[in-house]
Amino acid sequence: MFTHIAWRLDAMIEAITDHRPPLTRPIEQALRAVPRHWFVPPVGESLERDGRGAPIDREADPPAWWDAVYAGRPIVAADGCSCPAPSAVADLLELLGPAPGQRVLEVGTRTGWTAALLCRLVGQAGSVTSIEADPTVAEQAAKNLAAAGALPHLVVGDGTGGRSERAPYDGVHATYATRTVPYAWIAQTRPGGVVVAPYGDGHALRLVVGPDGTAAGRFSPLTTMTWTRRDTPPGAVLAEDVLAGPGDARRTWAEWGEPERERFGVTITPDGQRVWLDSPERVIG
Repeated sequence: MFTHIAWRLDAMIEAITDHRPPLTRPIEQALRAVPRHWFVPPVGESLERDGRGAPIDREADPPAWWDAVYAGRPIVAADGCSCPAPSAVADLLELLGPAPGQRVLEVGTRTGWTAALLCRLVGQAGSVTSIEADPTVAEQAAKNLAAAGALPHLVVGDGTGGRSERAPYDGVHATYATRTVPYAWIAQTRPGGVVVAPYGDGHALRLVVGPDGTAAGRFSPLTTMTWTRRDTPPGAVLAEDVLAGPGDARRTWAEWGEPERERFGVTITPDGQRVWLDSPERVIG
């Protein structure tokens, strides 16, 4: 069994790094120490590149289930809870850069896989706080985490307000996509701390909190997160997400000189969110 898992983990990590630099050693070690199959439901759907779901069933077809678990696709359980693609998980963890002894807030426990990886990376399970809005999903995640020997502080509730009583955090890790980063995540993170979140249709945002209580950062150029508009360049997709109008946004993006995704950034203040191009002074949304 160990050999069976080892070569699948090798293949998964090779696929993650196929179009990006090698993983840092702590992230790779965590992915090997906390195997994905511990957190994948026995029955669900593997989301293919075209967006369609392929049914998987561990009892009815074990080989197909194992192939799906380590093929690198998101997997959705019958209750709608998803286990994100390994590449997306690795990307966000690399952007967050959790280190031993740090305190981390995760917003969106989902299956518990990322929470378990965070526990491994910071070295103390109690230093990880994870919030899940859906009680049913949270209950299953707690079972998965207990079986894996990971014991983060689990909370059932709305994650947009963070968890102030356990702040300050060294980092905040959101697992679900947003177009507006809640200021509570910034306020509960220490100066110099990092907030990472999926943004819009397949982008990853990394913000650094400043001493004045604001945060700013750019979108990642390396993310292997997938988006639905595959025939559109990532920079154009981001422009469409920000400007909320595919036709006009695409023309505006072209007028800007077709900038790559990493030229866009975001600033968060108590007064709200600003999206900018090249510098915080050039606000576009």
